[in-house]
Amino acid sequence: MAIGVFEFLLGAAIVGGVSTVLTSKHNLEREKMKARSAAAGEESEAAHSMMGDLHHDVARLKERVQVLERLVTDDDRKLSDEIERLRRRDAGASV
Repeated sequence: MAIGVFEFLLGAAIVGGVSTVLTSKHNLEREKMKARSAAAGEESEAAHSMMGDLHHDVARLKERVQVLERLVTDDDRKLSDEIERLRRRDAGASV
């Protein structure tokens, strides 16, 4: 099943918008953390943990954006296989 140019552009715009919002949120959190660290004079263990969590979240979200980009341009069979693979991975990660 082929998609039209309009559907592709719409999908790309959605993926780009989501990516921009997530990147902005990540950068805002990073700047807040830097300001808190400078005011306190030293970085705490909690700040390191929070930064690690943020990096992990951003990496996971980037992976999801890549999946969305593939899904926008993929046919039904590949889409179904990808969804099942992600479900199995998420089910294994939550155990």
